[in-house]
Amino acid sequence: MYNMKRKAILAMILLFTVFGVGAFRGYAVEKEKQATEAIVIEAKAEAEKVQDAQDQMIISSWADKVYPGVTVMGVDLSGLTKAEAKSLLDTDVMNKLKGHTINISAKDKVFPLTLEKLDITLDSDKLADNAINYGKDLTDEEKLKKIGSVEEASIDLSFEHNEEKINEFVQSLSKEVNQEAKNATIKRANGAFTITEHAEGRVIDADKLIKDIKSALVELLPDQTINADIVVSQPRVTADALKKIDSQLSSYTTKYSTSAAGRKYNVGFAASKINGAVVMPGETFSYNKQVGPVTAAAGFRNAGVYVGNKVEDGIGGGLCQVSSTLYQAALHSNLGIEQRRNHSMAVSYLKPGMDAVVYSPSLDLKFTNTYENPVYISAYGDGSTLTVAVYGHKADMGGYEYKIFSETTSVIQPKTIRKEDPTMFEGEEKVDLKPVIGYTSKTYKQTLKDGKVVKTEQISNDSYKKVDQVILYGTKKKPVVTPPVVEPPVVEPPVVTPPATPPATQP
Repeated sequence: MYNMKRKAILAMILLFTVFGVGAFRGYAVEKEKQATEAIVIEAKAEAEKVQDAQDQMIISSWADKVYPGVTVMGVDLSGLTKAEAKSLLDTDVMNKLKGHTINISAKDKVFPLTLEKLDITLDSDKLADNAINYGKDLTDEEKLKKIGSVEEASIDLSFEHNEEKINEFVQSLSKEVNQEAKNATIKRANGAFTITEHAEGRVIDADKLIKDIKSALVELLPDQTINADIVVSQPRVTADALKKIDSQLSSYTTKYSTSAAGRKYNVGFAASKINGAVVMPGETFSYNKQVGPVTAAAGFRNAGVYVGNKVEDGIGGGLCQVSSTLYQAALHSNLGIEQRRNHSMAVSYLKPGMDAVVYSPSLDLKFTNTYENPVYISAYGDGSTLTVAVYGHKADMGGYEYKIFSETTSVIQPKTIRKEDPTMFEGEEKVDLKPVIGYTSKTYKQTLKDGKVVKTEQISNDSYKKVDQVILYGTKKKPVVTPPVVEPPVVEPPVVTPPATPPATQP
């Protein structure tokens, strides 16, 4: 039993000894590990200090230089100082900027606009600062990454340009591209019509184009092309519309063979002004507008015109015969009369109710083309007769014909009035105002189909004033004329000259 206890005690002592030795060894290893880690940490800290120092040296070396990869318009400024960058900006970048082209595409043509034409200026000093300062506000780690990177970074390019040069360019381009719409024309000669083609109008949207060019100057993309917006307009008269004119719708003739020379000229001249006029569907024709200013400068001459109750000389006498003849042609083709007025006194070339007075701007003859196709006006005066005809698409009249007639409802005879004239001698007389007969009338339009009257309508009710004849007679006493006393002529006696005495003779 004792031995057993002893063995147990020895075993326990041995176990404690083994545990103690192991614990000691573990402690020693831990201490050694801690020491090693401390050395490593210290070495690492030292290495970091060295690296930081090296990093700072690298960062400092780039402090006054452009970071790698920095470009302006593709020109590499990497590693350059401000002075070097500014020099390169003033040369390579400026030349590249001047040569940059913006192409304007308009009407199947390309118009190049080089920036050199815009008087551009580059603030290279400010741009060099921007290049130098690029990335300098980053953290050190980001700066080092930027320095060691080959990634390209483009600096925004800012420059000044002359805005007026853009306007001039657009104006020049517009002159070449813009085109006014051109009406088709029609001319009647030898009984046939000749038609010329129309042309579309086009106008560049200049404001939008200027705006687009300015945007392109900001972007400065390669191969820049701007498509100019073009507003297209159709002409008022197209060839297709004029080709519908195939027949004479109406014609009317008046005479003026007894007119004075000035009036004859004016009738023919005014007829030439309306000859060839085209009235499109829905349009209103104005005689005054078509004829234009009635002045001597415009080519009109003096002729008799109504002034109050008298006929006096005035520029344009005879125009009303042309407007009246046109009025009848328009009525006979059933065009819509918009404005018409009769003369104050009856005219000699038409019955009452058939005329149309004009006097710009208040008195005009206007009519509207109510058909679906255009009408063409032909007018010609040969010095004896004036003929105005209306041509159009025959089918537009629907097989109808039109007749115009008037009836005189009253005739007002003028009186003769005698008036004293104290400036004239007794027994003298003169006509101061010629008599003019007055009338009232009604005018009608008949609509016929297949030769039969299908409708009769009154279109006007007119009145023409009478003018009383005025005869002036003298009331001034004639002076009594006393014959002058004639004195007999005084006869002077003739002067007798004695003969000369002969010279004495010497003995």
